[in-house]
Amino acid sequence: MSGSLRGGVIGAVVAAVAIALGIGWVAQRIDGDKREVRSTLVAPEKPVVMRTKGGLLEVATVRALERFTREDSRDFWGIDLGTTVSQIQAPVTYRFHIEMAREWPIEIRGRTAIARAPAIKPSLPVAFDTTLMEKYTRAGWARFNKEENLEALERSMTPMLAERAAGEAYRGLAEDAARKTIAEFITVWLLKETDWKRDPAHKVIVLFPGEKPPPLP
Repeated sequence: MSGSLRGGVIGAVVAAVAIALGIGWVAQRIDGDKREVRSTLVAPEKPVVMRTKGGLLEVATVRALERFTREDSRDFWGIDLGTTVSQIQAPVTYRFHIEMAREWPIEIRGRTAIARAPAIKPSLPVAFDTTLMEKYTRAGWARFNKEENLEALERSMTPMLAERAAGEAYRGLAEDAARKTIAEFITVWLLKETDWKRDPAHKVIVLFPGEKPPPLP
């Protein structure tokens, strides 16, 4: 084979290889472009609605031994007639509830469910055990109203207990127990209605009015 013929064959082979490589590069580039434009929408939050029958849900109970005191002082033309003092002590049970909405939105973020609950309220009237009630009354040195003073004190117990139930101290004690009760109530519903699981990884966060959710990983 002459040199010119051999050179022509080699040139044709090189050209064919170059064309093949070029076609492969273009195919890879096109395929690569297709992969780059693909996208998947991942929703970080999944809202669900828990439906209930409404009504009231008792969420917490606080028991305490309460003491009530009533003092009545009198004087006559600057002369102290004494002070009548009456006391009543009794075991008291404070109960707290929430008003359930017909539809309760719950926000699910991964394995965390966030529920915004209404404010807890005391159930009135507050109950106290009359069988364990202890009474004491003493009249002032020139007074004769110890029984009347004791009766007035006993009549005032119900409104005073309602005022104490609405205070920050007892409501604060009740909130921790209320969160656990509401979280358990929601967990039971989630187990029944969704693919929720009862394990440490799945948790329910209950927020009362004005509270912000904690940062989640």
